[in-house]
Amino acid sequence: MTNSMIPYSFIPGTKAKAGEVNANFIALADVIDANKASASSDIEDIKEILNTKADKTELINEHTVTESDTDLNDYKTKGTYIFSATYKPKNIPKGEAGMLLVTGDEKSTIKQIWFCEEENSEIFNRNFSDNTWSDWLSNCGIIKKENLGYLKLSNGLIIQWGGATSSSVTYPIAYETFVCPIFSKTGYNPTAERSDTGFTRYSLTGLEVGSSGLFQSMNWIVIGY
Repeated sequence: MTNSMIPYSFIPGTKAKAGEVNANFIALADVIDANKASASSDIEDIKEILNTKADKTELINEHTVTESDTDLNDYKTKGTYIFSATYKPKNIPKGEAGMLLVTGDEKSTIKQIWFCEEENSEIFNRNFSDNTWSDWLSNCGIIKKENLGYLKLSNGLIIQWGGATSSSVTYPIAYETFVCPIFSKTGYNPTAERSDTGFTRYSLTGLEVGSSGLFQSMNWIVIGY
């Protein structure tokens, strides 16, 4: 059903096409133009702006992705992108499907926000700056990178953890004021008469362990500010 002044009408709650919205505004501008000749120059300016906006598809920017093997690193245009498990993208932070929100400007910083598909799902975000994507950061402040990880709480407390075959460890992120590390060593030599293992060094950026017994690997956790 159409109105005598505009060619298209819309059902509340549905999305209008950019071309239809543009046509309605132009039709209204024509009516005003016909009744207010003195405002003709202003009406032409309005028409030009509306045509430009519609051509840039700024009114509708939600897209359902139906291509395989797309890469989230390539999504830098503002908009909302929906992915099903069938078209799982590369560099997804978690899960098989979800929704990607892109905002920002490549001239400064682009931000991606990833919503996992599950109910009450985790939300991740990252930034693109200086031609580099940062690591995905969850809404809980968790980052996982191979066998390392950390959790940043809202009160400033940082918990970091990991495993290493080396006796020297550099934390994923540095602390600012205080750190308390703990580790457990794997490796046992039943023929050794005496074995001693402990920290030879620890700081706000890392730790180092020394052992007079058999050292194969260790797991560690650090708490601090």
